[in-house]
Order: sequence, then structure tokens, then C-alpha cells
Amino acid sequence: MPQLRFLLFACTLGAFATGCKKYDQNGSLLHLKTPEARLIGEWRSAEVSQVGTADSNLTEFMASSNLLLDATFTEDQTVTFVNVNENITYEGIWAFNEDKSVLHLDELTFTKVTGPFYNDSSEVDQTELVQMAFDFLMGDQDCSDTIFFAAGSHTVVTDEVAACVNSLTATGSNWILSDGTLNYNGAVLNAGDVINDAMAEYIEGFVDDELLAESCATDLTADCIAEIVDLTLMDYGANVEFVEILEPIITGWDDPGLLAALSDNCGLDVVRWEGTPSGLDDPAVLGLVADNATLDLDCDGMPETLGLDLVASFVTEVKELDLYWEILELELDDLQAYQFREFDGETVFDFNFLLRFEKQN
Repeated sequence: MPQLRFLLFACTLGAFATGCKKYDQNGSLLHLKTPEARLIGEWRSAEVSQVGTADSNLTEFMASSNLLLDATFTEDQTVTFVNVNENITYEGIWAFNEDKSVLHLDELTFTKVTGPFYNDSSEVDQTELVQMAFDFLMGDQDCSDTIFFAAGSHTVVTDEVAACVNSLTATGSNWILSDGTLNYNGAVLNAGDVINDAMAEYIEGFVDDELLAESCATDLTADCIAEIVDLTLMDYGANVEFVEILEPIITGWDDPGLLAALSDNCGLDVVRWEGTPSGLDDPAVLGLVADNATLDLDCDGMPETLGLDLVASFVTEVKELDLYWEILELELDDLQAYQFREFDGETVFDFNFLLRFEKQN
């Protein structure tokens, strides 16, 4: 029987060029059953082969990438298809045309659920923003290949971690911003940043204004350092310290003691984001949108406004389509057909399938 089915299916593939004998509508000598009687029962798809060129007319009936269809034809001419992998049920009616060569599958209706879609408290659709958050966590953006969250949240603290890592890997003598932030030359410096350039400019200004001895510009004694720290706090509101480091505290981002060093030296309790989100509804994606006031999700230098608690919704729609099967073989346990469809009155031939079903009862 497998060899016979193979030959039949091979014949089918060439039918449109060379033609095959039309199936025996009167039944074989073994059963003498009509096409209607042979069709009634439960079937399962054994082969689904695409022929022709795919385009936007792809019927949703055949949209699954790993298609497995169960079909039930009843005596009252109703038909039920179940797309097993997609868990979608199609229900309609069936009837042969006058010469029994084409099986009409009409009014196949099915319910399709799409979503999730996300609205904020003002009922504004923020689904695109959630998609951006998903892409950000996928690490596809240049600015999101490494992400750190504050422990117990999805608040991104990657910049603070980077500043701390920079200070913990530094050696030599450095001025460090020990607390708060500092605006310098249009950039925002954070706690832990090495700020040697800014301090050189500040010290020069203190000397020029005769607030600091000129000798302190070249010889940083303990007294000079104390005066500079006080002047910087007074004039710029910045807490700074002068640190001499002979050996780095950590070797870099891959140091096994990184998280402990961040906590001990910079007061940062963080977790590193690893893996990928499972979908738009992943808690990390929605947490990213909720826990951050702003974040540059697409790395274009313009942060998106976040801090949103979103509500998910789904759209349920009932769809209907008609299908037509040109019957190539219909036996008690074997059904082969060439599928085309009609949509809005237009018969579409540019995306079709060859189908083979096996009887299950």
C-alpha cells in the first residue's frame, strides 16, 4: 500500500502537465461505494505539499509551519477540521459538484485570537513600545548587549554599573566622583566615575581665583587635596575624592567577583540580565516598561518615556473561507486532492497545495 500511495502522489504532482486518470467515482470492485460514502468518517493529513508560488494569498487554513490536520466528514454534510498544532477548529459544510470531481468546503468558519495588545491607563495603545522593550531585552541593539537591573526590579542601572566598573579597574592616581552626579562639558558624570579632566580644569580655576595655592596645581599634598575637595563641593556641589590605586579591584566585566565588588565598593546590588524574553508578555518586558521612567530603547539617543502600567487585551474575530478540492484519489482509506480557494469571489490559483489524507476509522 505505501508503494501504491507513493505512485499516486507522484502522478498527482505531474497531473497538471500530463494528466492522470480521474479517480474511480463508481468505487472499485472491492467496495462499490459512492464518493460520498467513501468520504464520510475521520481523516488525518499524511502529506501536505505546496505547489505554485507563495504570496500574500496564503490561506489561513494552511498557515501552520508544521501542519497536521484532522478532518471529520459527516452524513449531514458538515465538516470539521482541526489544525492540531495551532489548536484551531474550522467548521463548515461539504458537497461535491455535479460530476463529483470537485469537493466544495464552504463556509469554513473559525475563531482567531490575536494579541496581546497593550493599553496604558489613558487607553492609549502602547503595543509598539512593548515591542521595543522586547527588542531591547533581546540584545539586538548596540546599547543593550549588556544590561543590569537593580536587584528585585527591572530598573536598568547599566550606566551606574559601567561607571563603577571603570573606577574598579582603574590604576594610578585618580579623582573620583564619590556621590551624586556632575555635569561637565555636556556630559553627566555619575558616582564612581573617574573625573580627572574635570578636576584639572576646576583646580586651575581655583588657582586663578586665588582660592588655592599655586603649588597645589603641581604638588598634591594632603592639605591641598582637602582644600580642593571642599572647594569642589562648595562651587560645584560635587563630592569628590582623590584615590591612589596600585592594583585594580576587578579585572573587568567578566571578573567572577564583579557583583560582590559592585555592592562592596559602589553600593550597587544588581543582577545581570541573561537569556531572552519569551514574548511580549514576559514579566521582564512589562517590568522594563513599568520600572523605568525613561529609557533609550532603540539606541537613537532619544529616551522613550516609560513608567507605564499596561493592561493586556486580545482581539477575537470570526473568519470564514471557502476551499475547493479537486479530487485526485478517493478510496476507503486514502484521499488525495489538489486544493485551490475562492476568496471574495475571485478564484486564486497562485498558491495551492497537494493533500493526502488517511482514514482513521
